[in-house]
Formats: sequence, C-alpha cells, structure tokens
Amino acid sequence: MSNQQLKFLLRRYLQGKATPAESAQVEAWYASFEETPLSENDKTRLKDEIISSVLQEINPPARLRKLYWYAAASLLILLGASLSFFMTQKKVLPAIAAQMVSTPTGSRKTIRLPDGTVVQMNAGTSLVIPGDFGEKDRSVSLSGEAFFTVAADAAHPFIIHAGNIETTVLGTSFNIRSWPEEDTWAIGVSTGKVKVANEVNRRVMAECLTANKSLTHHRRSGISDITDIDTGLAGAWRNNIFHFNNNSMAEIGQELERQYNMPVVVRGVGKDRGHYNIHFSREPLAKVLKVLAGLTGITYTIKSDKVIIQVP
Repeated sequence: MSNQQLKFLLRRYLQGKATPAESAQVEAWYASFEETPLSENDKTRLKDEIISSVLQEINPPARLRKLYWYAAASLLILLGASLSFFMTQKKVLPAIAAQMVSTPTGSRKTIRLPDGTVVQMNAGTSLVIPGDFGEKDRSVSLSGEAFFTVAADAAHPFIIHAGNIETTVLGTSFNIRSWPEEDTWAIGVSTGKVKVANEVNRRVMAECLTANKSLTHHRRSGISDITDIDTGLAGAWRNNIFHFNNNSMAEIGQELERQYNMPVVVRGVGKDRGHYNIHFSREPLAKVLKVLAGLTGITYTIKSDKVIIQVP
C-alpha cells in the first residue's frame, strides 16, 4: 500500500467514513506495523508522526483539533487492544489474524490463495485476506487493481470488497480497478459471469455481468454504465498495455506514477474535466508521454525527480 493510499484510508477511518473493506485494510496495516522490528519508542514516534500528517490534511477547526487528536489516539489504542487480544488468543483462534499483501509502485505480483484462486496484482495494489477465508465464503478486500482467476467452488462464493462495491463470483476471470483516490471504479469480465452490488444500500448494479462486458461506476455521481469491451482488454495491463476507459488526465497521471515509480504532477484547468478512452503499449516513460501527448494534446516536462503534465 502506497503512502498516499494509507493516508487516504486513515483519513476516512478517523472521520468515521471508512467502509467495512477500508476498515479491514487499516486494521491489517496496523497488525503488520506491529510486527516490524522496532523498539516501542520508535513505534510510538512513528504512529504520532502518521497521526500528525493525517490531521494536517484533515485540517479541523482549531476548537476541534484537540478532539480529533484524542479520537486518533483512541483509534490506535483500540487497534492495539484488538491486536493484543488476537495475539493472546492465538493458540485458541489462530485464524482470526488477517493477512495483507501489497505491491510497491513500479512492480507487480502474482499470488495464489488457499482455494487455488490466482490473483495478479498491479503496481501499488493491496489485498487483505481474512483469517477465516474459505470457512463460510471466500472474501477479500482490494485497494488498487488486480486480475482474478477464481477457482470454482459453488459452496463458497468468492466475494471482493472494493470501496463500496461488492463483487460476487463462483468461478471466472475478471479485472477490478478500484483506487481509493480515483472517482471511477471499473470491473471487466474476461470469462464467466459476476454479480455486482453496492455494499452501502445493497442495490444490485449488475445481476449478471458476462464475458467482454465492463461496468464502470462513478463514486461522486453514483452513476453506473455497462459497455462492451474488446476481447483481452480486461486486465490488459498484464500484457503491458495501458487501457484507460473514461479516465481523467489526473487519473492517468496517477497510473503512470504507480507504474514507473516516478512522481507525476498534472496541472491545468482540464486535468479533471476531460475523460479519455485510449489504450497503448507500455514503453519507457519518455516514449509513453510522447504517445500520450499525440493522442490528447497535453504537453509535458521530464525532470530528474518528477514529470509535469500540462493539460490545456
């Protein structure tokens, strides 16, 4: 999980806006943090720095700042107490602890879950696997982008929680793109079929989304639409192809930053307005920017420590 994603999730957690899936990611991060080989003083100092950084972004009114600080401290105490309980009960309840698998920016990872499901994770992605995975169902929480090839098991549905969206399958292959900082969420089905629902209001968004179909959901407006996609475009990133479906230039810049591990700053009044439907091969960054400029009309500057994109 990138620092940007972590701050986003902690900010929502502190403000009481986190979904169950996002809460699970925060708690899994905290558990992994406690396992680091640091002294208690160093851990306390790092936690304080994290809280201070998040509170600066929230920027509550002065009269409420102390209240937010106490709430943040209470959060860490609560998480710590929960972790201590899990650890003391480890011999009795060994399956409670969740596992979080992350890929840093600039890299990808393929993992196999206990049921045989294969998950190909894009750069900057994190996946939380509950300790009771496979007992009643096969439930995971995703932040980022991943392609799932789900092992068939009619008795145990496979459920992916991504933001407010819940995707349920029995056995199929599909791609989910769900970055916390982006407005657009998308799922593209390669084989089989899936059911997609909103976790908050339980509204079914697609009862049966089939192969070569894509569902795009816009978080701010709540509008969803289903379109046809070319064979192979679902999870095209696995074959080193960038595929953007109704994404803004700001979102494209975030994707380039994740893929090339280089800060990308997008400027201009149109950075969030225009939405692009384009795909092209993953090449060295300079060549990709040249192609992107030709397709969209942007200008760009490559510096030693960052890339600046100017949107007209």
